[in-house]
Amino acid sequence: MGTQIMLSLNDINIDYGQNRYWKSHYWLFPPGSEANVPTEYVSGVQLLPGYEASLADVRFRLCHLGYSYAETRRKFDTYVRRWQRTDDDLQITYDEFHDTMTGIEFATLTSDDLKRYIWDFRDFIIDRLATVQRDKHVLEDFIYGLDFSITLRTLCDRSDNLQLPVRWQTQDLIDSGWVTLEDLKDIDRQTYIDNHTLLCGRIQDHVGIYGLKAFDSWLHAQGIPKAAPYKRSYPGGRPTQEILTLPVAVRHKIHHPENTHNTLLDEELRESTELLPGIVKQLPSPGLGLV
Repeated sequence: MGTQIMLSLNDINIDYGQNRYWKSHYWLFPPGSEANVPTEYVSGVQLLPGYEASLADVRFRLCHLGYSYAETRRKFDTYVRRWQRTDDDLQITYDEFHDTMTGIEFATLTSDDLKRYIWDFRDFIIDRLATVQRDKHVLEDFIYGLDFSITLRTLCDRSDNLQLPVRWQTQDLIDSGWVTLEDLKDIDRQTYIDNHTLLCGRIQDHVGIYGLKAFDSWLHAQGIPKAAPYKRSYPGGRPTQEILTLPVAVRHKIHHPENTHNTLLDEELRESTELLPGIVKQLPSPGLGLV
C-alpha cells in the first residue's frame, strides 16, 4: 500500500498520495500554518507535525493564486473541452459539478459515509455525479484526472464549510524517507511566476497606480521594506543598482530575463508571492473582489 500523505477537510480525507506519487498542497497554507495535526493509525490517533488552516484561509489563497470563481470555471471548462476532443460521451457542466460539490455537508460528513468507497473521496464524488445516461467508467477517468484544486475550490463555496479545518498530514512520508521537508516546500516555478505577475497587475489596476516607481513607493508605504537589490541594465552602459521592494524587484526579474545581471531565486519568488496576499488583505472591503 505504501506510505500515505493526506489532505483532509474536517478530518475527512479528500486527497492523498503515497511514496513518490503525491501532489504538493503546501501553497494552500498561509505562513505560520505549521501545527501538530491528528494522524490516524490502527493503534489510535497521534498528533504529528503537519499544516492546518481554516477552509476560509485556504479559500482566500485559492481565489488570489489562480482559482477565483471565474478562473476555476474556465479551468474546468477547458478540461472538459480537451476531454471531449477524443471522447464526447462525457457530458458534464461546471454548474452541475459545482452544485454537487457544494451539496456536500462536511460539518456532518463522517468517515463511515465513505467506507463503502474504501474511504476514497474521488469515488464518493463519482457516485454522486453518476447517472443512468453517464458512463461511470468515463466519469471515473475524468474525476481521477481533474486538477484537485478545482475540486477544493468548489468546496469553498458552501459557507458552512469555511470555518472547518483543512489539514495536510505530511510527517509519515518524511519519517519513511520518501521526501524531505524541503521537497514538500518546493515551488512550481512557472505557476508562481504566473500568479505573481497576475496579482501584481491586479493590485496596480485596483489602486490605480501604473508607473512601477510609483507602485514601488506605494508598496513601501504599505509596509514592505525597500531592501531588494536590482541591477538595471542599459544598452552600451554600465549596470546601475537600485534598491526596491521585493515584489517590484521580482517583477523586473520576471519581465526582463534578458538582463543577466540579476538572478531570480525560487525563495525570492516564494517570499514575494507571499507578500502580495498580505497587501490584498489591507485593501478596503471587498479587496480585489475575487473572494
